[in-house]
Amino acid sequence: MTAPLAGPAQAAPRGGEGDTAVTLDALSVEARGAARPPGAGEAGGLPPAFAGGQVARGSWLGVLGNRDIMDTPFSAASYTETTIRNTQAVSVGDLLTRTDPSVRASIGSGNRYDALTIRGFRVDNREFALNGLYGLVPDYRISPAPLERIEVLKGPAAFLFGASMNGSVAGTVNVVTKRAVEEPLNRVTVDYASPGRGGAQVDVARRYGDEKQVGVRINAAGLGGDTPIDRTGQRNGVGSLGLDYAGDRLRLFADVIDQHDAYDSQTRGGNPVPGLRIPRAPDPRRNMSQRFDFSRADSLTGLGRAEYDLTPDITVFGALGANRFAYDKQENPAFTLLDRSGRTRVNSVFQTGDTETLSGEAGVRGRFATGGIRHEVAFTATRLDQDLTLGQATYGNYLSNLYAPVRLASPGRPLAASSFPRGRSSYNRMTSYGVADTMTFADGLVEVLVGARRQAINTGNYAPVTGLVSSAYDRSATTPALGLVLRPSEVISFYANIVQGLTALRAPGSAVNAGQTFAPARSRQYEVGTKLDFKTFGVTLAAFQITNPAGNVDPLRNVYGVGGVQRNRGFEGTVFGEVAPNLRVIAGATLLDARWERTRGGLYDGNPATGAPRFQATTGLEWDTPFLHGLTALATLVYTGSSYAGTTFTTLPFSKIPDWTSLDLGLRYTTLVRDKPVTLRATVTNAADRHFWIANPNGALILGAPRTVWLSASIDY
Repeated sequence: MTAPLAGPAQAAPRGGEGDTAVTLDALSVEARGAARPPGAGEAGGLPPAFAGGQVARGSWLGVLGNRDIMDTPFSAASYTETTIRNTQAVSVGDLLTRTDPSVRASIGSGNRYDALTIRGFRVDNREFALNGLYGLVPDYRISPAPLERIEVLKGPAAFLFGASMNGSVAGTVNVVTKRAVEEPLNRVTVDYASPGRGGAQVDVARRYGDEKQVGVRINAAGLGGDTPIDRTGQRNGVGSLGLDYAGDRLRLFADVIDQHDAYDSQTRGGNPVPGLRIPRAPDPRRNMSQRFDFSRADSLTGLGRAEYDLTPDITVFGALGANRFAYDKQENPAFTLLDRSGRTRVNSVFQTGDTETLSGEAGVRGRFATGGIRHEVAFTATRLDQDLTLGQATYGNYLSNLYAPVRLASPGRPLAASSFPRGRSSYNRMTSYGVADTMTFADGLVEVLVGARRQAINTGNYAPVTGLVSSAYDRSATTPALGLVLRPSEVISFYANIVQGLTALRAPGSAVNAGQTFAPARSRQYEVGTKLDFKTFGVTLAAFQITNPAGNVDPLRNVYGVGGVQRNRGFEGTVFGEVAPNLRVIAGATLLDARWERTRGGLYDGNPATGAPRFQATTGLEWDTPFLHGLTALATLVYTGSSYAGTTFTTLPFSKIPDWTSLDLGLRYTTLVRDKPVTLRATVTNAADRHFWIANPNGALILGAPRTVWLSASIDY
């Protein structure tokens, strides 16, 4: 039950290319090695995957390091590069919606950015961590091309990962970059997506040195053209360089990631007026955006990590990264749905800005024994500095319709403008110190985690005219954590945890008191569960409750204030791995009861929370067909129950969004062409072409994606 001491950035994956071995008469194509760096010992590799290579047996848990799923007192899942490629996912939200029953994308496919719902709470893309550090991913969307793992931790994550922008109340997503494989890798992939997008990916890896201590991995990918949504086009590109050095005691890692995203007529969601019965979802191909709407975003990230073993049981480590994200966009931020006939009120806003972030971590991990108790102790300190600039012009409103959008030649003349070209908008200074002691008793039967993190949040806003600080706060708080694992056998473990998080509250831009900041709110999670390891597949069951103090906009005065607690209580279960020969599954279900408590005057106590369906289920199957060697059939069924739109104050039964179901179907064929492994993939997402609204914890109405065909062909040489 010893946790590896390595960080997420260093891990070269074990196992292989990820596709199931294929027998072609007398020929065999074996899964190819992405072995851990030589000389790094057990600390050198990512946790291995269950049979089929889709889901890993463990994940990175911040202050605790890499942890096996059975020895973890938290609910976490790690999806591998194999899953990313075989689902032909184009974003983190896209992958997690199709694999994890507690997670749903809460932003439409034609939008410029990602956001998730985890256990009924919203998690923005900027809340994601890169190799364990916050603030280093693009604000809008992460390309999967440079990624080896996509890991999701459910529940408040501040204790494990440190302070983040919005507190990571529902959980956090950690994306892990690729490392050089032990064998030379040259992979080229060409992609197509209907009706007119094309692109390619290149993945090259080498290791150098007498013991292959030095690794180099290069990834480049691009996709561009017309999407199924009317007049929406996209051009996305990413390039990455991953370096690592694996010595006897010293390990070094570095990443550089450059990403560009451009959208024409990107789509946005909208909000219903209070008390409106939600009309049927329109055809998602019908775009409400204008031809002059656009979004251009560039992200550049550099990240380094170093680890040194002072002794076999003590490791010191440090990491430092920086990101610059710059954007220009013209769009309707959110339409207002006026009635059941589909009439909408729309405005147009131009924004330009950038975000500069410096993020770092330093600490030490060690192991020792006192009597019959084994200890794994860790101390980390994290720091995140972020400065934002913004320039904005606001244009007049116009009327349109969901079912017959109005087309404009131009947005007209701006009604108001501020801070051009760009002025200081806000800042975040977040510091935290975390300590953890994992104690193991009774020959591994009992494991107890005790820890705490001291967090200091200093954040503020600048006035657009004077450039002076208009509102700010600087508060600190300590959030404890307790965890328990009982491991009566290798097959089963029971766990429980009590953890807390810290959330900075700020009035949204639509409120009269926009930008006003409030004291950090403390969220809490109680969770119990069990995990089963049947070697080729795993099963998890969990019961949880999360309470999160929050603020709301008073619908009468349009003033944001702190009041009320959102209480999300539920059960979730998952199964993943190879459940039978040639049959792999990633499936699960979540039952959720999300309600408001302790609202001002008790007026809204018991109201259901917005964008939090009572039931969600996901089933993904892969079947290696017996009638043609190398051919695999795929099917993914995503069901999301009904939920509510609008705000807390208007969440009534007639504000309901109907439930929805989406079916994806696909085929994968692996073969040899002149002794080179070739993989062909074809997937149809939303094969039945259903039209549906997606739940959003902000209360907005988001359209599901239309039917889309995805094709790819890759060759390793």
